[in-house]
Amino acid sequence: MSVTRKPDARKKNRSGRIKIQDVARLAQVSLSTVSGVLNEKDNIRPETRQRVLDVIAQLGYTPNMFASNLARRRTKLIGIIVSDLLNPFFAEIARALDIEARKHGYETFLASTNFNMEQQGEAVRQMLSLRVAGIAMMTSENDPEAFFQLKASGTPAVYLDNNHSAPTIGTVRVDKRHGMYVAVKHLLELGHRRILLIKNSQRDSNAPPMFSHMERQIGFEEALHQYNAADMDVHIIDEPGEPAAAGLSAVERALKHYRFTAVVAINDLVALGAFRALQAAGRTIPNDVSVVGFDDTYLCRFLHPPLTTVATPRNELAHSVLDMLFRYVDGEEHVNEPTLSANIVLRESTAPPAKE
Repeated sequence: MSVTRKPDARKKNRSGRIKIQDVARLAQVSLSTVSGVLNEKDNIRPETRQRVLDVIAQLGYTPNMFASNLARRRTKLIGIIVSDLLNPFFAEIARALDIEARKHGYETFLASTNFNMEQQGEAVRQMLSLRVAGIAMMTSENDPEAFFQLKASGTPAVYLDNNHSAPTIGTVRVDKRHGMYVAVKHLLELGHRRILLIKNSQRDSNAPPMFSHMERQIGFEEALHQYNAADMDVHIIDEPGEPAAAGLSAVERALKHYRFTAVVAINDLVALGAFRALQAAGRTIPNDVSVVGFDDTYLCRFLHPPLTTVATPRNELAHSVLDMLFRYVDGEEHVNEPTLSANIVLRESTAPPAKE
């Protein structure tokens, strides 16, 4: 009497890792059928699909995403490129994009440039080699060569606050100019006239200024110009390097040379450094000096006192970026480029200046 034995679900190949061949053998179907199930093809009978899914669950099989990307032209992978993973602003954007992408059945692949344009170009080449469906370019710096690579490849891409444009490349803008304008207006209405702006340029002096920082400074100057107070005393310090260290160094230097009752930081990490310098010098916030940041990263609520800042809407930004990307992926030719608002979040780090 002959006995037909079923394949052993526990038996692995020599590498010790479950492969698609193992799934096909145990489910007694072809490799193309397993691939069709994984890619949600609709030409597979329901009972066959369920049998394959049961085997996948039984074996704990995980598809090799990168290998499958190389085997097909369109993937379920979105590339995310940010400037700095140490800055909560970029990390929070990446997280929001990842959550939004997964809602649509996409995985994400993350790369950081460290504000280096050459690294941005390398990140783009890496994304293109993986044949990502699209790239979210969430960087402050922008490399022209990286843009030309994207344009030549035809890969959809969405930039943050940029003027790059091509048939499958667009931009989502955040109105940071108006956000900074509102922040400075808030200080002026509180009665502040001695104001210090701390910028944080890139270390490379030959690099072009970051567009988002230019927009913030324009908003800063527009508020001062509109108020036009005769007794205004404003100083700007541009401190390159790591943002928190830059904020600390800038305030330490300013305390030796200027009198000021308010600090406007180009971002929240710079404000964090400013907090440290002011408190180390015995200045209380906001009784002696008010401080305003920009971006509304998660750390703002946990500073002492909590930081007044300008909020960049993470979830709305992620939704807008991916909506544009998916429209490009679907072949739409004319995709609207939204501009999102940036609004001030009032907390306890700002108050009227002390009377002299």
